[in-house]
Amino acid sequence: MHDASYTYEYIRGYPAVKNHPKPTEYIAEIAKQTEDVTEVKEAETQMGGEDFAYYLQHVPGTFFYTGAMPENRQDVYPHHHPKFDINEKAMPVAAKVLAHAVLSYDE
Repeated sequence: MHDASYTYEYIRGYPAVKNHPKPTEYIAEIAKQTEDVTEVKEAETQMGGEDFAYYLQHVPGTFFYTGAMPENRQDVYPHHHPKFDINEKAMPVAAKVLAHAVLSYDE
């Protein structure tokens, strides 16, 4: 009617990260039992992309954050941002959780 037209091109990004219930419950329990872990909570749903989603399409698992936000900082940037910074104290704690998960695993 108004001589308008358009072209719609859908570009599919990463699939949604869909954690599996059993591994998610397992890692949450392990984290609660791991020395130096101060808090375990469910993250809010987010719209960001993550290539880990491809693994979860093939193998049951769970994606979790390690709580590595820098302390006493107001300017916090997301992963992959050029100004991203990390609280490196969180890395040994995350390693403890993963090691505890592996050593405690019993199918």
